[in-house]
Amino acid sequence: MSRVHLQRSEAVVLRRHDYGEADRILTLFTRERGKLHAIAKGVRRIASRKSGHLELFTRCRLLLARGRNLEVVTQAETVDAYGPLREDLVRTAYAYHLAELTDRLTADENPSPGVFDLLTAMLGALTVAEEPSLVARYFEVRLLGLAGYRPQLFHCALCQQLLAEEGNAFSPSGGGALCPDCAGRPGDALHLDGTAFRVLRFLQTRDWSDAGALRLSPATRGALERLTGAYIEQILERDLSSMGFLRSLRSAAASLGLAAAPDTAPADRPVAAEPA
Repeated sequence: MSRVHLQRSEAVVLRRHDYGEADRILTLFTRERGKLHAIAKGVRRIASRKSGHLELFTRCRLLLARGRNLEVVTQAETVDAYGPLREDLVRTAYAYHLAELTDRLTADENPSPGVFDLLTAMLGALTVAEEPSLVARYFEVRLLGLAGYRPQLFHCALCQQLLAEEGNAFSPSGGGALCPDCAGRPGDALHLDGTAFRVLRFLQTRDWSDAGALRLSPATRGALERLTGAYIEQILERDLSSMGFLRSLRSAAASLGLAAAPDTAPADRPVAAEPA
């Protein structure tokens, strides 16, 4: 009889769906092996000792056995449950966004400790951030770089001319910012607001300890979301369901006369700390 090969791994649960009467199929992002697909047998039974450790967005330590088509979760222990992500609908929606983007931009069994560290750091940041959308934009910009899709923000994506801070455009198909001379060439070129451009550069080159201190106006947050969203849609050739859900939350909030959008700054809050 062959020995069962077991491997310990630290993972974040990106996605899950029910399978059979009591099992669950999981999409995991692990530090050691990148993205994996695994089955947690019997996890939906009331008496299961693994169920609480395999919730969405949970960071956990796992003991995995090699199965024929899927890894098999034999043991699970929570490292960080990121509890506040389940207590607020807006934070939940942004956590879904981080998980969905990680799933879409990474290949199976392609180890990337940098992606794992970014994901866990930003899930932690999302539990306490005053502006969850800023966490999302930072995560998008940095994950795009790690996945090989770093947008060009300092030189024109077409002619490689050094870019000034004003008067540029952004082309999702071109791979980044365009100088004024090249702005009319791609058909998908978008207006690139100077403040949003400076913030994108800041997010691309600074640690979260600096980027997290930014206080952005609602207009700048909206401009950033449109730019990164268009670029990600170009790469994936599809919209992200998490972004659609966030837009529906904003629409519902507006129709109820609540805040104009999730995480919009209150009127009495200063928003002048955008990078000069």
